[in-house]
Amino acid sequence: MLTFGPHVDGFHDVENQVIDHIRRRAREHFARQAEEKAAVNTVAEFERRRDTLRERFLDAMGGLPTERTPLNLECTGTLDRGSYVIEKLIYQSLPEFYVTAALYVPKGITERRPAVVFVHGHSDEGKSYVEYQKVCADLVENGFVVMAVDPPGQGERFQYFDPESGKRIIGGCTTEHTHAGIQFNVGGASVGRHFIWDVMRGIDYLETRDEVDASKIAVTGNSGGGTQSSLLMMSETRLAAAVPCTFMMTLESYMMTGQPQDSEQIIPGAMAHGPDHDDVITMMAPKPVLVGAAAYDFFPIEGAHEAVRRAKRVYALYGAEGNVDISVAPTRHLYSSYLRQACVNWLRVHLCGDPGDFVTGTPEILPPEELWATPNGQVLDLHPASRTVFDLNRERLATVCPEPKPIRSADERAAHVARVRADVREVLGVRDADGLPIYPRIITESEVDGFACEKVFFFTEPGITVTATIVHPREGVAARRTDIALFENGTSDIPDRREWMDERLADGVRLCVFDARGTGAVQTRSIGQRGGAHAYQYKLACDVMMLGGSTLGGRVFDVVRAHDYLRSRDDVGDIGLYGAGRGAIDGYLAAALIGDLTRAEFEDMLYSYRHLTDTRYYDRDAYNLEIMAYGTLARFDLVDLLPCLGDASTE
Repeated sequence: MLTFGPHVDGFHDVENQVIDHIRRRAREHFARQAEEKAAVNTVAEFERRRDTLRERFLDAMGGLPTERTPLNLECTGTLDRGSYVIEKLIYQSLPEFYVTAALYVPKGITERRPAVVFVHGHSDEGKSYVEYQKVCADLVENGFVVMAVDPPGQGERFQYFDPESGKRIIGGCTTEHTHAGIQFNVGGASVGRHFIWDVMRGIDYLETRDEVDASKIAVTGNSGGGTQSSLLMMSETRLAAAVPCTFMMTLESYMMTGQPQDSEQIIPGAMAHGPDHDDVITMMAPKPVLVGAAAYDFFPIEGAHEAVRRAKRVYALYGAEGNVDISVAPTRHLYSSYLRQACVNWLRVHLCGDPGDFVTGTPEILPPEELWATPNGQVLDLHPASRTVFDLNRERLATVCPEPKPIRSADERAAHVARVRADVREVLGVRDADGLPIYPRIITESEVDGFACEKVFFFTEPGITVTATIVHPREGVAARRTDIALFENGTSDIPDRREWMDERLADGVRLCVFDARGTGAVQTRSIGQRGGAHAYQYKLACDVMMLGGSTLGGRVFDVVRAHDYLRSRDDVGDIGLYGAGRGAIDGYLAAALIGDLTRAEFEDMLYSYRHLTDTRYYDRDAYNLEIMAYGTLARFDLVDLLPCLGDASTE
């Protein structure tokens, strides 16, 4: 039976259409936000906008914990380093959720000193990583109290660790972050909320130290530590200064690289409404912010310059243009000696009133294990029953997931169906198709093995082409129904599904094997070089999540439009739907919106998003951002959609 050749048999070039569609939508939002920012001409106008952005950001994080529970801080050892000491700390940012940290304290302090929170990039060694130790050493030698905090999944805080074998179960750190983060996303939160809260509680502790001037606490970090710096700049109003390194850019410049980021780096809705990275900088205005950049970084240097240029306009409203700047190191992606020196001097000038004349050298560092606050280098080895981000997410979902209510009458059923359909459209980002032309084209009509076959393509919305192979029962077998068939890989799976198709056709079922966007004959080309949890499908799903929608919603919309197309044909009566694997999720959600199918059948389908979030070690290849949308569980689970299928017989 008929499959498609490249570029829809030469009729349409489709491999870039999803990428182009996303970028076109993003640019519309970027242009609108640029106009909004250009209209801000006073401090009052800016601060109203800033308050809105902070509120939106915190909502995207899923909010922050509200109770500052006891830290129960332990100092498990000290290291005398001559001019300073290092205290090895463990505290609980939430009950039984342990954070490991190293506190660098200068000797001979006679008055309260500024402090710097150091947050870590994506090194599995966390605070023990060589380059990060050097930054902390330079800062403490210049009189700063420095607190280096291991984030979840790094250093001594692997969240998926087997104490019996002493081995990590999921890793490295970026994979671990995204494994956990996807479960947060489906519930309308970000794993980043705990990166933020862990450091906030560390700042709570710094405020209790006699050595620390609580009015002069700064943050710095590079790469993933630049991300964490950004998250804190958006949320922690106690910060007096910030030096985010090798991360700041613009969302548009990074979108164009085609590279993915792990979960805590993705802020849902950011492309649609902000914050962009210049908004992150100006969240601190007029406090001093130095952006550290690397000239040869994979984070685009042109984006870093643009973000600072935009930020300077806001700082000018305060008459504080000198409080924001950029330092560019002639290096690739790292917290280099150039940036260490720039960071120290920036903080010397702005927090200490000292001249910025420090020249870095080669700080002495320690073997990683000497900085461990736990005996064997892992919290879960010391406290095997302690909570992890997985446990925290499950606890949060128990409070935000709506309880199912029994449906006792036809009116209650109608109200439930209307509400859930509206929720599906809003959460997935499924638009209304009214007035959108389809322009169907039958490009091939032929007979294959005694079956009349058609190849069809049409447009579900401007810029999005979809394809279908329609196969009719053999002559003499009346077609009693037409089924939209959604295979895992669309029409590309036809050769492997022949036996299944032959049985359906013999039973009088006409088949419309359909390719939603990014599937089968309209497969999107691969972008970037990452695989596994961060393959290009994940990257595109993150981009659409930052646009306020989901790639799942795009495919669901396409399936609804396939139903519209079949309804336009004179030879189609009753319509059913079959979905397998990822196609089953697409089909199930589309069926809930269509509502008038005769039959709906779903094979190998996830039956509950809540079940997914309750599974610590789920299959990331099968269950990822392709088949879910941010915030789903706050509105509905899959079982809630069953009444929306109407009178369709289901399997």
